[in-house]
Amino acid sequence: MCGQENIEPKESFWHLVTHFMYDITHFDGKFFSTLKYLLFRPGFLSHEYLRGRRASYLHPIRMYVFTSAFFFLVFFSLHKEDEVTKVNITKPTAAQLLHKLEKKKASLVKDTADEMPLIAKRSLITVIAATDSDIALIKRDTTAKDKLKTLEDSFNMLSFSPDNPTYKSLEAYDSVQKQLPAAKRDNFIERRFARQNIHLKEKYNGDEKAIWIAVLNRFKHFFPQMLFVSLPLFALLLQLLYLRRKNFFYVNHVVFTIHLYCATFIIILANIAMESLWNIFGKYPGWMGGLFMLAGCFYWYKALRNFYEQRRGKTILKYSLALFLSIFIMAFLFTLFFIFSAMAI
Repeated sequence: MCGQENIEPKESFWHLVTHFMYDITHFDGKFFSTLKYLLFRPGFLSHEYLRGRRASYLHPIRMYVFTSAFFFLVFFSLHKEDEVTKVNITKPTAAQLLHKLEKKKASLVKDTADEMPLIAKRSLITVIAATDSDIALIKRDTTAKDKLKTLEDSFNMLSFSPDNPTYKSLEAYDSVQKQLPAAKRDNFIERRFARQNIHLKEKYNGDEKAIWIAVLNRFKHFFPQMLFVSLPLFALLLQLLYLRRKNFFYVNHVVFTIHLYCATFIIILANIAMESLWNIFGKYPGWMGGLFMLAGCFYWYKALRNFYEQRRGKTILKYSLALFLSIFIMAFLFTLFFIFSAMAI
């Protein structure tokens, strides 16, 4: 523009980073002021939101999106796909294999007593004979564990009954199912799981370790979604615990949970940062990680006490109940998303 002083703009790296943070939040300094209240005054932001004082602080949803995105960016950068988990599969002893073979034989013998087409029964009789051969082999030579034929393809991550006969292909499984009476066939869920189990073995050539790593890698990428789904469930749990507090609506519990999750993300990130710096000079001590865990637990307690404004005894009781019941919620979601991860490959 004519008349404007021509000065070459020079910015420091920190100035660039600061502007990047401001631009990402679209709220200039709101992110940092909100962060200060979030960390050092547990429950305060949720109270402010409840009272309608929202203009001065970053919106809870935007706060969650930013902190969770940054948290998982760091998490995924530290846990690369090929390093996510080292699956240690311990080889069973000869006694354990013998017990498994005998259990499998008993199950197969029981199946042959049921009414089924002769062709399907012949298939089971063939497997029983091969199982008998393996039992005799392992009794004769306990070092012949790698020569067993009926247990060489025993991976059953998604099978309801690990003693079922193994199938080499989906075609073999479908063929046997068609030959069975309708009452003896697998139901929809059993069939879906059995087919996926066979698919995994075909895709990874029966390599159990490769299958586990693939499933765990997929589960790792579903972890952010699992936490997001747990958020409204935990808020519902809080609503049940504070059901008599008529001035709190479900949305208030959701906002409080969002702030709680954001603070937890930041505490974990602080622990990761401390560990990275400490490892430059030496091994990170376990007690330091314990301190961060205690800090997180104490933060949750203070947030509950400040936001719901109940006596110390009641807060401790409800905090303990919330922690105990949330373990069941997370265990349920963990199982659900783990199965979904295995089915998605």
